[in-house]
Amino acid sequence: MPGGDEPGKREELVKRNTRQLYLMFFVFAIIIAAYSCRLLAWFDIGGNYPSYVRAALYLLLFVLWGYSLDQRIIQKPVLHCLRLMDVLMLIWLTLRTLKYEVVTDLTVARYLWYLYYLPILFIPLLGAYTAIFLGKSEDYQLSRKSWLLSLIPTALFLAVITNDFHQQVFSFASGIPGVPDNKVFFHRPLYFVSVGWTIGCVFFSVFQLLKKTRLPSIGKRRMMPFVLSCVMLLYGALYLLGFQVIRDVFGDMNVMFCLFYAAIYESCIHCRMIQSNTGYVELYEATTLASCIADQNGRILLRSRTAGEDMVCPKDGESIVYPDGMRISSAPIKDGFVIWGDNLQHLTKLRKQLDENKRKRENNKKKLKDAYLVQKELYELTEKNSIYDELEEKHKTQTRRIKELLEQCKNAKPEVMQACMKEILLLGTYIKRSANLYFLSQEYEKLPQQELRLTIDELVRAMNSCKIECGAVYLTTKPIASKEVVRLFELLKTVTEMTINELHSLFISVSDQEMNLSVECAADLSPIISSEVTVDKEDGLWLIRTAIGGEDNA
Repeated sequence: MPGGDEPGKREELVKRNTRQLYLMFFVFAIIIAAYSCRLLAWFDIGGNYPSYVRAALYLLLFVLWGYSLDQRIIQKPVLHCLRLMDVLMLIWLTLRTLKYEVVTDLTVARYLWYLYYLPILFIPLLGAYTAIFLGKSEDYQLSRKSWLLSLIPTALFLAVITNDFHQQVFSFASGIPGVPDNKVFFHRPLYFVSVGWTIGCVFFSVFQLLKKTRLPSIGKRRMMPFVLSCVMLLYGALYLLGFQVIRDVFGDMNVMFCLFYAAIYESCIHCRMIQSNTGYVELYEATTLASCIADQNGRILLRSRTAGEDMVCPKDGESIVYPDGMRISSAPIKDGFVIWGDNLQHLTKLRKQLDENKRKRENNKKKLKDAYLVQKELYELTEKNSIYDELEEKHKTQTRRIKELLEQCKNAKPEVMQACMKEILLLGTYIKRSANLYFLSQEYEKLPQQELRLTIDELVRAMNSCKIECGAVYLTTKPIASKEVVRLFELLKTVTEMTINELHSLFISVSDQEMNLSVECAADLSPIISSEVTVDKEDGLWLIRTAIGGEDNA
């Protein structure tokens, strides 16, 4: 912090310490007043009134302590434990008041005494739970083992409240509870178990608090809860051992234990072992964020140092924007509003820069898109030209032959023209279906049987138009590999080219395994024999067979 802020820091520290001193004086004033009432009652001054005032003062003190816990403790589970602890102390003091100031029946007084052990046994348990909750999240739940721990004080309390039946906690000199009175009694084993439970829980709680403390700056102050616990246990031991000075000066053991418990946990809060919001007002005022807190009427209650005097609460949740770029905003909170200021100059410049970048990005995006479309069209055109070149190269022989036949048709006789047109029809049919199969084979690995039928059926129709007897039978049941369909069609083209002027009939049979041709012609078809094609001649017919390959057609 800059040197100019040091006086303000010291002033805030003095204000906070002064406020704490006032609270301490108030607490000690109540305790001294209550102790004075005890002395008055001891010397029988004022009758029963000093005792009533004393009880009221102690009850008021612990009611105020419970209220202060609600205002200070941050962690909800810890707050719940401390609240229950305060309630048990109030019950304890109420039972004590009833026993000594109101009740005269020995049996009722004895059971009120037994009921003391409700807070005596459960306050240490709540202290242990408080230590367990420290350092955990708001949603943390106690484990099953921790819950089972509550069975111990429950069982001990049931043993105390039923002591008249078994006398294992207290036994009476006469052997009969309340005869002749409740004053002469002896401690039994379960009483010492209860004492051991109380001592164990107190030390467990304190050691856990010391262990979980993550603030090295508190130094020796962290030992304060431990010292107070030891003093409380020493007081209890001396009281039970019958030291007369202790009984005379600090004879009200119930009040003393309540005060000790409150002092132990107050010291934990003071040492910051238990988180509290002490000093939050000073922290808020010292923050570098320009902000204020206002009540429901818009009146400013707290203002940080960086918040100007002109900062007011905007109405109806609207923002106020000043010419210098400062925006004042507000949001509702419990019982008021939080107000804060934002300097929008930098954000405005950044927004303009982002808008400019967005415009450039959109412009570049459009250019890239146009370039992509041009590149795509160029690629498609190149691909089309490549395909056209490939098909032209593949069918150049047929194309050249068609041109020759067209030249022959000029001034030719009808018989010659008919023969030329016949050959042109067959060549055109081949070029058309061959190109179609080329495109299909580029896209599909297998072709449906319907595509094979369309290809062969068109060839059959062309031959029938040329007055060549032709037919086809299909026994296929499944798709055929594209390359096999192309090969079968090329075989039909070869047979047709070899027999173009001498072909009388052609019958085609196609199944999933093979294609058979029955050809009636004068030409010799034996040259087409290969490893894939077999040719036989029976009774003037050429029988051609080829197997259909492929992994699914073998």
